[in-house]
Amino acid sequence: MKEITRKSWENMINLSLDEPFFLYLETPLCGTCKMGKRMLEVALETINTQKDRNVQVGICNINEMPELAEKYGITSVPCLLILSRGIAVKRVYALQSAGNIYQTMIKSLEKEV
Repeated sequence: MKEITRKSWENMINLSLDEPFFLYLETPLCGTCKMGKRMLEVALETINTQKDRNVQVGICNINEMPELAEKYGITSVPCLLILSRGIAVKRVYALQSAGNIYQTMIKSLEKEV
């Protein structure tokens, strides 16, 4: 996962032009965010290994880029935002498990194939 900053944001939008881009929004002191991040890491590793893909995932501290919350209608963290062609196509707030995240990501990737 790549840390997203204001400088790298435009590059991340460009990555969503060809396939879905997954952006994990968090705050550093949020315990639920830390747990969600770990579940996302497990799901991502599984996808990249089993599907032989290099799925693009960014991570962003929403405190440092509050304009993203406004632009994409983020109401709470953690949030897994799925972007396609620069547009938010899905927001996942209840991450529940690594398996749930895996299924959500696979469904998004299959829509793009």
